[in-house]
Amino acid sequence: MLKNKKGFTLIELLIVVAIIAILAAIAIPQFSAYRIKGYNSSATADCRNARTAEEAFFSDWQVYASSGAAALPGAVAILINQAPNNSTGAIAANSINGTSAPSAAIPAPGFSLGISQNVGVGIQTSPQGGSFSMACKNASGDRCFGLDSDTTAVYWVNGQIGQGLTVASLAPATASVDDFVPGGVGNAGTGVCNGLTGGGGQVAWVAL
Repeated sequence: MLKNKKGFTLIELLIVVAIIAILAAIAIPQFSAYRIKGYNSSATADCRNARTAEEAFFSDWQVYASSGAAALPGAVAILINQAPNNSTGAIAANSINGTSAPSAAIPAPGFSLGISQNVGVGIQTSPQGGSFSMACKNASGDRCFGLDSDTTAVYWVNGQIGQGLTVASLAPATASVDDFVPGGVGNAGTGVCNGLTGGGGQVAWVAL
């Protein structure tokens, strides 16, 4: 004798599919936003670690390290830790004004900084190496972060998603001046840190 077995009706299946689709439509954008926040957090952490490393370097050599071969404004190379020619994030810091070392010759690799995947870190110093400005960005993040040796603040400005940090994004280093907010007014971001995120964004450096 056959027993009647009940299954799901088409209407019930359609309702379940509709509920799953609604939940996915809500969750996927949130997941993407959380991923971007994570990318930004990694850049912020690397910036803070770089500041600590710079201060430790200064205590040893009485000069800050630049990510360029010479501690000169504009002589800057961006560090991305997976780049083949700079896999350790080492920064050459053996020269001041392109001519002489600080109080003693700094052994290789000079100033070394570990940075997260896809994070770029750029450091500029004032002409005598007594002050620095720094910018950090994760290529997958939507914010750039900045630090200055003359203040404890961490600054941010919107950046372009999918774009790594470039030299054009760095603020110049000026001794005894907060290079991100001179006179209390935030400098406009430049390069990939120009504040444009498709729908617009924060275009001037502001403190976190």
